[in-house]
Amino acid sequence: MAKDLKNAQFRKIDTGKREKVSARTKLRRFLNKFFKIFIIFMIATAFINGLLLLLIYANHKSKLKNEKAYLVAPGQLVDVDGYKMHVYVYGNEKAEDTLVFMHSTTIVDDSIALQPLFDELKEDYRLVLIERSGYGFSEVSGRPRDIDTILEDSRAALKAAGVEGKLTLVPIGTGSIEAFHWVNKYPDEIASIIGINVTYPDQFASITQDEYCGFFDYLMVKFCKIGGQRLLKSVYPANQFDLYTDMQMKVREALVSKGGYTEDMYNEDLATVDNANKVAAEGFPEKIDIYMIYANPIMEPYRSDNEDVNESYNEQKKVNEDFDYINAYNEEPRNYFSKYDNVTFEELSGPARLYTYNPKELAIKIADFMQKEQ
Repeated sequence: MAKDLKNAQFRKIDTGKREKVSARTKLRRFLNKFFKIFIIFMIATAFINGLLLLLIYANHKSKLKNEKAYLVAPGQLVDVDGYKMHVYVYGNEKAEDTLVFMHSTTIVDDSIALQPLFDELKEDYRLVLIERSGYGFSEVSGRPRDIDTILEDSRAALKAAGVEGKLTLVPIGTGSIEAFHWVNKYPDEIASIIGINVTYPDQFASITQDEYCGFFDYLMVKFCKIGGQRLLKSVYPANQFDLYTDMQMKVREALVSKGGYTEDMYNEDLATVDNANKVAAEGFPEKIDIYMIYANPIMEPYRSDNEDVNESYNEQKKVNEDFDYINAYNEEPRNYFSKYDNVTFEELSGPARLYTYNPKELAIKIADFMQKEQ
């Protein structure tokens, strides 16, 4: 009897051990299968993603060949320190006044997008657009994008294109950083400034370089190099107001496809905060006349012309019916420029790129200012 009881106890202990061993074995087998499946899944995912990127790139290269026919520069490709910069000279070459347009960051199609505005101004002015390296029809240089290099490139490009005499600078967006530096460094070369929806240097005082341009921007260079921008319809221009011909739109689209975000654009963005702070430290140019034109999309008639803007505006009015959203839209730049007696500030109804909406009204405003300067 005692012997049977003892044997039963051993069997009980042995059974417990076997159950524990069995549980460990099951867990080990499960983990083994799990990691095998996980590794296979990761390899398959990497293969599929690699294949997808390869297909995107192959499609991009194929389309670039077809789009090459559209990429004929309307201006001159001049040599600047071993690479080509595009300088577009248009209008009345015998005119007394030369307007030099300076595009904003990431904008690659202004050589075409500005054409309706140029057509409105061509009789009375010599019109020039400088495309910085890596933009539009200009080559990617890979050179530093500090503000002095950018400015000297622009001056060298103008000289190579035969553009001389006093200039009226027309910066757009961040083009104002270069324009203000130009006035500060070479005041005898500049007659006046007409800014279109500009970002002025003091606005970067509280922004760090990492906040303005980070690792995501670097990835965008790689993404656009394989043609990833073709997957994003929102990056391509629209012809909402029928200002452009079908051919012009094809050229604009081809420019975005070719150089959506280049290495030079990234390097320029990377240097923008330092460039802006340097120009801000030089002081605001107060010895020449400056005309600042700002877009206000919630002013009529653009608000009614754009369904999304109109809907957003009406939603905001429901939240606070008494608030003056129209006046508040450009309150910050209006207050900033009001400190300077040499600045005239005006708002026009339209999107940020005003010249793609109502070039006729914009041309009238520019001409009025230029006539007062004479």
